[in-house]
Amino acid sequence: MSKKNITCLLVGLLLSAVAQATTVYVSDVQFVAIRQGQDNNSPAVERGIKSGTPLQVLEKSNGYTKVKTPSGNVGWVADYFLSDDQVTREQVIQLQEQLTKLSQSKVDLNKQYDESQQNVAALTTQVSNLEKDKAQLTQQLASMKALTDKAKTIVEKNDNVAYQIDTLKQQLAAAKAQAKDKGDSNQQKWFAIGAGTLLGGVLIGILIPLTRRKKTSSGTWV
Repeated sequence: MSKKNITCLLVGLLLSAVAQATTVYVSDVQFVAIRQGQDNNSPAVERGIKSGTPLQVLEKSNGYTKVKTPSGNVGWVADYFLSDDQVTREQVIQLQEQLTKLSQSKVDLNKQYDESQQNVAALTTQVSNLEKDKAQLTQQLASMKALTDKAKTIVEKNDNVAYQIDTLKQQLAAAKAQAKDKGDSNQQKWFAIGAGTLLGGVLIGILIPLTRRKKTSSGTWV
């Protein structure tokens, strides 16, 4: 074997080894068939491989690539059906699905946001009403405190007046007792005076006739 042939064989083996370590993807087409030979008219080894399917590269030759499918079938496929990067069609479909979900999520979030804003507005109104009620209650409490203080003052004054009344009642009772004692003493005094007067009158009534008789008797003797 010539040196040239050996060199070509080594290059072919190196290319084959590199190809075996490479992965390609079915390009942006709907479906691809894997065939037995390097011809689109060759019998298909596997049909219906959709875009985005990863294929293991085994060999490259004349615009065709020998690949191994995920199901284990081996065959040839034209290079223009393959891409070194993951196919955009599947990505687009996935992105569209994600976009649809995100759009729905956005709608839901907007709805929740609107509901939240309504709840915030309602809560703000409630807080405002509660502040007004609080102000009214504070004012009422202040009024009630003022009335309580006034009532307390009145009660204290009434207690003082009641004490004064009790004191006056006691003084009046004492005065009545003294007046009664004085009245009884005066009554006894006047009773004694009256009795003495009466007794004196009786004595005078007795003595006057006796005096007259003595005078008459005296006249007779003369």
